Order: sequence, then structure tokens, then C-alpha cells
Amino acid sequence: MKEEGFTDALLREFLLGKVNEEERERIENLFLTDTQARERILAAEQDLIEDYLEDSLAAADEESFLSRYGQTSTQQRQLQINKSIKKWALSESSSTHAVPVKISVWTYLRERLRLKPALIIPIAATALIAVVIAAVWLSSRREQQNRHLAIEHALAQLNALESLREVPPHMRSLDLSPVTVRSSEQQPEINTRDDTRIVELRLPWIKERYSTYQAEVRRVGDDESFTIFNIQAETDGEYVIRIRLPVQMLRRGQYQVLLAAISSDGSASLAEDYRFTVAD
Repeated sequence: MKEEGFTDALLREFLLGKVNEEERERIENLFLTDTQARERILAAEQDLIEDYLEDSLAAADEESFLSRYGQTSTQQRQLQINKSIKKWALSESSSTHAVPVKISVWTYLRERLRLKPALIIPIAATALIAVVIAAVWLSSRREQQNRHLAIEHALAQLNALESLREVPPHMRSLDLSPVTVRSSEQQPEINTRDDTRIVELRLPWIKERYSTYQAEVRRVGDDESFTIFNIQAETDGEYVIRIRLPVQMLRRGQYQVLLAAISSDGSASLAEDYRFTVAD
């Protein structure tokens, strides 16, 4: 990895917009060309977000953080999702066991799963996240909004780049076509009675290419929808966007996936509509 002088302190300064132009270009180039560097930058970004959620940033750093991570409505919503799931995790901990003052949301959730002997099995990280989503989905004790935000946060983890690199057990891939180009052929179908735990939807994108996308998933006829942010398309071969959903959150009926390209200013545009059916 080409990262001479690539320290954690420098990465934090970069993320807060406090490096000079030459250093900024160097780090951005590494992010685009070096896989290990990209993962390290993303890890540093997650640490920075955690520090913000814990109110442990200095006043000047918090101001810089919000100027870069809280400008658009999408960014503000992502921060709210993180705050809500952290608040839920900490409140849940009071009825089980003490949790350290500073804790990663996903570290806490993993600890909760370790308390359940039936779940102590060697499974892929994506399967673990799917279990978390199912646990949140089935709980009737939690307030509706926090449940919704918790599921969106879990979906974000399930569709993170590091999760998409894995091939978890009991996953099924489903190729969808945009409604605008599909003929009268029968819609792709998912059967919730088989052993499939995660369904990976492959969404071809035939319009202008963008660096990121977001997908809104809803059951046709329902008011509630879930949004997956920061989706990236395949760079090799056919231009395909992949998203993963846990089968536990799907109910019988027709589902719509509204995929939108995200412009540099954070606005959504150029949406495509995909459909599939869930059977019992």
C-alpha cells in the first residue's frame, strides 16, 4: 500500500477538511486506487462518526464535522439513523448488563448476540447482520421510529462494501429488470419457505453512470419504506448494482425497488423502478 506518512491523525485531519490541497489530492488518489488505503480511510471515518455520536469531539472539530457530514438532507438522515440506533442500544443495555460509556453500536449488538447460545455459530458477517435485522423487525416492544431507523442502519451494514465482498450461506441472487424495459413476463419471485436467508437483487443500470446510488424498498400498498444509502455499482463487465435484503423482513406481496443516482450535491435523480414478488 502506498501510504507513506499515512497516519491516523492525518486521516482525521483529512476527513475534517484540515489538510492542504496537495495532501488532500494525495489521499483522495489513494482512496480511488488503493483498496487497503480505502478501507483504512473508511475505518477512520467510522471512528470519527462514533466520536461525534459520543459528543467527544472538540468544539472546532465538531463544527468542521457538521460542515462536511451534515449539509445535505441525506447526510443529516444518516447521522440521525446512527444516533437513534445508538440511543436504542444504550437504553436496551439497562435491562441486561452495563455497557461502557463509549461503545460502537455494532460492538454492542454483537455482544447482545453472544448472550444467545443458539446464535453462537460460525456464520458470515452478512448473515449476522441479517439476524440483527430480524430481531429488530420482530420486536414489538420498541418504539416504531427507532425500529425503522434500526432496520435502515442494519441494511446499511448488510450492503456495505466489505459485506458485499462475502458470499454468505443460504443466499439467493435475483436478476431484476427496470419496469420501463420489461415485457409482460412474470415478475421474479422469492419463496420465503425455502432455506434462503438473504436475497441479493442484481439491478442493471443503463443510464448515465454515477459514483453512488440509493435504493428505496417498499411493499406495494404499504406506507413504510426503507432506504439504503451509499450504494456503489460494479466496475467490471456489465454495469450492475447489487443490494441485499434479509428474507425475514419480506412479507407476501409485490415489492418495489426505486433506485436513484446521487449527484455530487447529494440530490437524487435518474430513478429506475424494479419489481419482484414474495410468496409464502
